[in-house]
Amino acid sequence: MERMSSARMMNRFLLLHCLILSFMIASANTTSITTDQQALLSLKGHVTDDPANFLARNWNTSSSVCNWMGVTCDVRTHRVTALNISGLNLTGTIPSELGNLSSLQTLDLSFNWFSGSIPASIFNMSSLLSILFTNNTLFGELPPNFCKGKYPPSTYFLHLF
Repeated sequence: MERMSSARMMNRFLLLHCLILSFMIASANTTSITTDQQALLSLKGHVTDDPANFLARNWNTSSSVCNWMGVTCDVRTHRVTALNISGLNLTGTIPSELGNLSSLQTLDLSFNWFSGSIPASIFNMSSLLSILFTNNTLFGELPPNFCKGKYPPSTYFLHLF
C-alpha cells in the first residue's frame, strides 16, 4: 500500500512539473510574439503614407503576426523570420524597435520611400542574413565594424542602392 502511494505521489509530482514547464514555454513564446508584434506595429506607426492601405488592411491585432501579409514566421517558434514589404510605395521612417525582431533573417524594405537614417538596432540582430533597402532615401553611416562581420556576425547580403 505504501509503495503504491509513493508511486502516485511521484506521478503527480511529474505531472505537475510537466504542467509548470509547459506553462513557462507557452509564456515565453507569447512574450516573444508580443515583442515581434510591437516591433511591427511600431513600423506601421512610422509609415506616413500607405497608398494601397496595405498595412491598414493586413496588419492588425485581431490576428497573429504570423498571418500578416509580408511576414513569415518559424513554424516551431512562431517568431518572425522574414519581413518583405517591398514595392508597396510606403513612405515613412524605420523605427529602432524593428531591431527587436530577434529571429529575423531577411529584411526587405526595398522599392518604397523610407527616409532618414537606418537605426543601429538593425545591425545588432544576430540572426539577420539579408538586408534589402534598395530604392529608398535612407542616409547615414554603417557601424564601423560592419564590414568586419560584427554587425551582425552572420550577415551575408546587404543591398542599399
